Amino acid sequence: MPDSLSSLLDRIGGPRRALILVVGLAAAGLIFAVAQWASAPTWVPAFTGVPLESVASMTDKLDQASVKYQLERGGADIMVAAPDLAKARVALAKGGVPNAGRPGLELFDQPSWGMTDFTQRINYRRALEGELERVVGKMRGVDGAQVHLVMHETDGFAAADRPTEASVVLKLKGEADREVVKGIAHLVASSVEGLTSERVTIVDDSGRLLSEGEEVSTVTGLTSRQLSMQREVEDYLRMKAEKIVAQMVGGTNLRVQVSAAMSFDHVERTSASVDPEKQVIAAEQKAEIVPGAAGGAGQNNTSTTYENTRNTENFVAAPGTLKRLTVAVLVADRAPGAGSKAPPAPRTPAELQQIETMVRSAVGADSTRGDVVSVVSVPFAPTIVAPIEAPKTDIVRVVQTAQRPLLGVLGLALIIVVALISLKSLKPGASTGRQVMSLPRGESNSVPQMVLQSAPMTPVAMPTNTMRDRVNSTIEQQPDVAARVVRAWLKEA
Repeated sequence: MPDSLSSLLDRIGGPRRALILVVGLAAAGLIFAVAQWASAPTWVPAFTGVPLESVASMTDKLDQASVKYQLERGGADIMVAAPDLAKARVALAKGGVPNAGRPGLELFDQPSWGMTDFTQRINYRRALEGELERVVGKMRGVDGAQVHLVMHETDGFAAADRPTEASVVLKLKGEADREVVKGIAHLVASSVEGLTSERVTIVDDSGRLLSEGEEVSTVTGLTSRQLSMQREVEDYLRMKAEKIVAQMVGGTNLRVQVSAAMSFDHVERTSASVDPEKQVIAAEQKAEIVPGAAGGAGQNNTSTTYENTRNTENFVAAPGTLKRLTVAVLVADRAPGAGSKAPPAPRTPAELQQIETMVRSAVGADSTRGDVVSVVSVPFAPTIVAPIEAPKTDIVRVVQTAQRPLLGVLGLALIIVVALISLKSLKPGASTGRQVMSLPRGESNSVPQMVLQSAPMTPVAMPTNTMRDRVNSTIEQQPDVAARVVRAWLKEA
């Protein structure tokens, strides 16, 4: 060990040496822990809802590709580091390992010798379910899907065949879109023989019904369709009325509400009529007796059958017929001119009549049907505009985004502060000696000597920069001597 280091350790003392060792080990451990935590990868789900029988083969492929992974939710979810996500999926796709979900038509890739007809039908149904789950699960906004098919066996002795049915459970990423749900129902129905979209039930993972019931015997299903159709008709007519009247009074000075009474009765009527004025000969028979040679009398019989003209008419009224229409229109009073303090004036009857005429033409009102259109001029309440507030920075979101870098910087700053406090506590409380540099004022070729003068231990703390101040003052007073000292040091080195 160098003498300088030995002398330094001797001056520090035993307790302080132990303190230095403890602080150093603690700082090293804290630095290592912060570095490990800051450099830890972010785990993202690569595959979710994986069957347990497929997890073993998938993890083997990941081990062969040197991709680190974690298993969560009892092994149903496979988590990988975010940078290795694409590599993991490519490795599993290359190995032919199926992802989450049941197998599809690859069930028939293996030979099926010895299988019964019942087993083949079950495998076909499983293959259809697996393929539909894959297709539906890849749609935008769908995180996963489960499909179950009910395919009844045909029986020649049954009075009526039972229809095919299907149920779909969706795991959505957000709110369900009505058009997407309808598309999924038609997709499933088009992929299975004998299945219609009305018999496809779609629910989300919370059990909420997404598809509308189409069973005609279900009162709830009929009510739902009626309300939906009625809202569509009312909104369509309201938009037409608002669009044409807004060109005259302005969009902010108009309110329109439409109420449509619709008939959803399914009517079938058959009528038959006979026209007596239009007859045709359907059959005619004649019998004639020719006189004999002995003078016998002859007989002539004629029979004619007429067929009257018949008209048969079958009438089926489609549900959703508009029975009566009621439209209510509120128009704001006419505002005074610019600079005028007069209150708003009600609109004239001629203006209201003109607006009513335009509304009737826009919605197709029919007086014989009993349609009613009401137009009223009223003062509108003043619009209160809320003050626009400046956007505030979401501090919580910013902190969550930069959580690891900030904590890493704080950890390093804490380590530096602890190290500085420890080094400051290592300074001796009293000076063990003092060094005096004496620069002789002799000849120019004389070499200065460093003289160490021992002094007794005193509890008074000496200034740290006393020696440096003396050297600086000597250099300023005798620069030629200082230059010779430096040259002498360079020669000795």
